[in-house]
Amino acid sequence: MIVKSNIFYLCFYVSFGFWFVHCQTANQSSADLVNENTNPIKSSIEWMKIKETVWIHKSFGSFQGKMYESNGLVVLTNKGVVVIDTAWTEPQTEELILGIQSKFQKEILFLIVTHAHDDRMAGVSQFHKRNIPVYSTNLTAKLAKEKGYGKTNPILDIQTRLYAGNHSVEIFFPGHGHSPDNIVVWLPETHILFAGCLVKAIDATDLGNVKDANVVEWENAVKRVLTRYPDAEVVVPGHGNWGKLELLRHTIRLLVSSNH
Repeated sequence: MIVKSNIFYLCFYVSFGFWFVHCQTANQSSADLVNENTNPIKSSIEWMKIKETVWIHKSFGSFQGKMYESNGLVVLTNKGVVVIDTAWTEPQTEELILGIQSKFQKEILFLIVTHAHDDRMAGVSQFHKRNIPVYSTNLTAKLAKEKGYGKTNPILDIQTRLYAGNHSVEIFFPGHGHSPDNIVVWLPETHILFAGCLVKAIDATDLGNVKDANVVEWENAVKRVLTRYPDAEVVVPGHGNWGKLELLRHTIRLLVSSNH
């Protein structure tokens, strides 16, 4: 009886062990399959709070076969919301607008686009269909029309400071850098500088997309921003993590090394 009992338990443990290993292998194979078929381009907007009234909206797109994140800003005022740059695509911009409405329960007052590239203004049509004003410089409006990005109201050369309730935004054109029309946006109430694609993140090892850049003048453009906004507490680049004024100095170092 003891022998039979031992044989029974031996068979049971062997069978259980086979079943356990089989299930683990099946689950692992299933997980690998899901991972292999996951689209590397994220479709959803991500949110990051910098200060109580200022949030980064992150969207995603590809450049030369690699996925990148793109930063824009949402500024909350007591009168409504100011948006700086659209998401990278129209569907992501639709999600951005719906997200603002549900997350903050505020009306969007206007959109500012910082230059005529798709990661800044591909979703302009989503603002147009809701009759939300879209503001740019004259040069951005001209380039946007040529590239088919949609129409903007080119008031920012004249009205370089816009007011929205208890907040204001200041527009500064430092000169040709990443693009001929790149502007930066200063939020004086919170000391946040949206430097956009003029400035690289601290972990950037190259200048990224330089198709429309002037790598000779770019350094001077960044230096003008550094001189104008020495009190910036937060600097938000067009791509990558936000930081402090060191991002501008890092961009200058990249430019110096690229020009030698």
